[in-house]
Amino acid sequence: MKTGNLSIGLFVIGGLLLFGAGMFLIGDRNQAFAHHSEYYSEFVNLAGLTKGAKVRVAGMDAGEVVSIGVPDSPSRPFRVRWKIDARLRGLVRTDSVATIATEGVVGGTYMAVRAGGAKAPQATAFATIPSKEPTEIADLLVRGNTLLADADGMLKDLGGKVDDALDAVTTTISNVNDVVVDLKQGRGTAGMLLSDQALASQIRETTTKTMTDVKDIVADVKAGRGPAGMLLRDEEVAGKIRQTVKNAQGASAGLAHAASQADSLVSDLTSREIPQKASDIVASLNDTARQINHVVAELDKPDQNGITAGANVRESLTNANVATTNLAEGTEALKHNFLVRGFFKRRGYYNLDDISPEEYRRNRAFTARANRRVWLQGSKLFERGASGVEELAEEGKATLNGELTEREDLVTAGPIIIEGYWKGKDPTDQLRLSRSRAKLVREYLQSHFQLNARNIGVVGLKDSAPKGADRPSWDGVCIVLLKHD
Repeated sequence: MKTGNLSIGLFVIGGLLLFGAGMFLIGDRNQAFAHHSEYYSEFVNLAGLTKGAKVRVAGMDAGEVVSIGVPDSPSRPFRVRWKIDARLRGLVRTDSVATIATEGVVGGTYMAVRAGGAKAPQATAFATIPSKEPTEIADLLVRGNTLLADADGMLKDLGGKVDDALDAVTTTISNVNDVVVDLKQGRGTAGMLLSDQALASQIRETTTKTMTDVKDIVADVKAGRGPAGMLLRDEEVAGKIRQTVKNAQGASAGLAHAASQADSLVSDLTSREIPQKASDIVASLNDTARQINHVVAELDKPDQNGITAGANVRESLTNANVATTNLAEGTEALKHNFLVRGFFKRRGYYNLDDISPEEYRRNRAFTARANRRVWLQGSKLFERGASGVEELAEEGKATLNGELTEREDLVTAGPIIIEGYWKGKDPTDQLRLSRSRAKLVREYLQSHFQLNARNIGVVGLKDSAPKGADRPSWDGVCIVLLKHD
């Protein structure tokens, strides 16, 4: 009998040791036991990023996405909370940039964080790291189609101009041929001069007589006869004529300089090879268009099993969602296991993100009378902003500073719950706006008092307080300072 009890005891102890070893292996694989630093980033487009996705710092696997806050309105971005191994927090600086990337064409989505500069200060925990919106393949395809359309329009425009130039050249050549034919056949004045011998003889006689007259005129000029001869013999008139000639030469030099500049301009345009560059641009556009068409064709091709790239992407995303759901369910079960729930509770895994208002009202840990409650009216805390959305007023910030400074020892020592209340007729607006008020107060407390985000929870309770509270209903917020040992 003793041997049997001993065997059972050894079996139970061995099972517990194996279970504990398995828990530590699973935790080490998922970095559950490592020290982490948490940060925030905001994106307008998540591009498929989900909770549990990898976080890489300077290309090295460093952590994962903890949660994704859904915005209350289209004007606000998604707020992504992520954590990394504390050993890499020295690379995260105030000038670091977070973006969303994919592993290849059909790979998974992850968050990439660029290491900051050496001169920039190190980012503090729970700081908001600047982000850069991701570029999706669909945007690249749209830009490629736009480029193709522009190139096609340019080619059509150049083709029309070339056709017009060729037509003009053809017309000119035809006109020249007609002129040559008319000259050969003796048509017109030029044709008559080429073919009429009598007219040619008359022109020769006239030319001979003209030469004789010119010789006589030159002789009279040399002898000083007539006004022309006087001009040659009178030195005063000759000086004036020489000055006029000099002025004419200066004007000619100016014209020659202008002509030289015009030639330089034409040579410069020719040396720049403007027509050749236009041809190179068109060739480059055609090559780019062919590359884009090739990429699109490769993406549309099915693999060896007949499945397209789009189907592979959808299947990969579905498998990732299933794996994430299974991991979340397993972690949730471990939280409530009596052997390890104390460990998870100490590490801050219990929070209010997944607790509904009904569950909150039933939980005695939150509604106990021993908890300290600070009731603040909404009319003193909030005001309507320029966009019509409620925001924290300056009077409200001063009220929070005064109330919490008086209870500084309780605020920094234990967890805090911020209950939001809003009195209105529509139940949907009550739940939405009461939670929005609680979140506004939480964000201010985190940034102003530098409180740990894991110690602050929010819950929207419409307009009715839980049982055991000081009053049945409220319009504003109530800061609950939980009792701690």
